[in-house]
Amino acid sequence: MHRDAGASLSKDKKRKRAAIGIDIGGTKSLYALFDEDFEVIAEEKLPTHPDEGGIRVFDRGMAKAVRSLMRAADRRGLRVRHVGAGVAGEIDMRRGVVRQSPNLTFLDGYAFRERLEKLTGAKVLVVNDVLAGLYGEHRLGAARGTRHAIGVFIGTGVGGALIIDGRLHLGASGIAGDIGNYLLHTVDTTQDASRKEVLDNVASRTAIAGDAAALVAKRKAPKLRANVGSDVKNIKSGDIAEAIRAGDEAVEKLVRSRIAIVGVAVSNLVDFINPDVVVLGGGLVEAMPGLIRREVEKALKVHASKRAGKAVKVVVAKLLKHAGTTGAAKLAVDFFSGERALDLP
Repeated sequence: MHRDAGASLSKDKKRKRAAIGIDIGGTKSLYALFDEDFEVIAEEKLPTHPDEGGIRVFDRGMAKAVRSLMRAADRRGLRVRHVGAGVAGEIDMRRGVVRQSPNLTFLDGYAFRERLEKLTGAKVLVVNDVLAGLYGEHRLGAARGTRHAIGVFIGTGVGGALIIDGRLHLGASGIAGDIGNYLLHTVDTTQDASRKEVLDNVASRTAIAGDAAALVAKRKAPKLRANVGSDVKNIKSGDIAEAIRAGDEAVEKLVRSRIAIVGVAVSNLVDFINPDVVVLGGGLVEAMPGLIRREVEKALKVHASKRAGKAVKVVVAKLLKHAGTTGAAKLAVDFFSGERALDLP
């Protein structure tokens, strides 16, 4: 009996290491199994927000996806040692708990680390999804080799993250890079004044889809109307991109104007931080990468100071839909291996 147990332990140690990366976005969730070279071996994709059932249904779906990846690892003789989860919202990284998720309120207080430890038996790190996405691009993607980077990921919201001197910069409270709350202009500066004109409410996919729906209702976007109608819930990033390709000029003008605003906001950060690179990612960017990159570049050329603007390069996330999963997995591996990728606040 003891010999069998010892043989089993020895065999387990010889198994190649693997990691799981999880990206919980405002619309969809992606789960991926990675080998030691961070190549995707298997993946599971689910809608993040259940139609009904809230956290109970979400938890059940996550468990099913993770167990599927664990079985895939076992079939290939891999041992999952680390799990990284990037979650949209503010995260208590020391406890692995969601403090607040504006677009996924049913996740508030959810203990991701505890749940994932039970499902996998691995070491688990939980961070904000954009932090994970930028880290993935910095270590394995479009920003590889740079020292200072700004990440802007445009999806359900507008998320941001910072890398300074090669390390994630979290700030005193762990929320550095919150570009979605960037105030575009003020009219009333009293403490109880509305903050409607923040980047999230103007340039997110959600905000753009809302105004695109209004264009459909006014019969100014015939292609979008024919494809998905005027219900904002049905207008996704791909639908907006397809309408532009099909010739809906009003939709294209809308998108260009909103991304120009993102570019102006980023130009201020470029002057303030003086980065090597700005990484653009998220669902809206994946749907129309060229258009969005060009609009941000134009805004930086006009508004950033000459020296800061000349030093910075604007790139689109190379890892695409797996930026978040790759970054979360890589960050977990690095963190638990003793590499100072970040300091927990």
